[in-house]
Amino acid sequence: MIEVRDATIDDADAIATVHIDGWRAGYRGIVPDDYLDSEEFGTSRRDRWREWTWHSTVGSRLFVVTIHGRPIGFGYAGPERLGHDAGSDAPTRGEVYAFYLHPTAWGSGGAGALMSRCEEFLRDDGYGSAVLWVLRDNPRARAFYEKAGWSFTGQESNFALADSPDSNVPEVQYEVRL
Repeated sequence: MIEVRDATIDDADAIATVHIDGWRAGYRGIVPDDYLDSEEFGTSRRDRWREWTWHSTVGSRLFVVTIHGRPIGFGYAGPERLGHDAGSDAPTRGEVYAFYLHPTAWGSGGAGALMSRCEEFLRDDGYGSAVLWVLRDNPRARAFYEKAGWSFTGQESNFALADSPDSNVPEVQYEVRL
């Protein structure tokens, strides 16, 4: 049974495991292996999730998807971080900031349920569209987003690895109408 719910502090370690294992499987060959395999990579993500405030910043929500009660993924969504209309301080689009499933749950249906919940949240918050950024050389994720109705916008950027600021990885933007 697949369920999507708000994440709680009790989910911190499970979310960290999804984050670490998802990166190590999904980004292998895209992000340097020595970075992914380093102890610091895993430790920094565990620490980050254990220190998470667990209170939504204004307008954002962290969701966890479970199968039979076991967390297998998470999605984090809210107002777009960049790209306000000229003369406006308010974002005009929503954004999915983070979206990960544990590799053992790929193909389980959990990702579709999680994405639907993220989109529903953004739509209910009044956004007519949303964006997300995905690593350019991640065909599995890009295929999932396209199947879910998201379209490549043509926008590209570089993602700086948090623990390795000299490493940049190309990323691309996708958009969906809500």
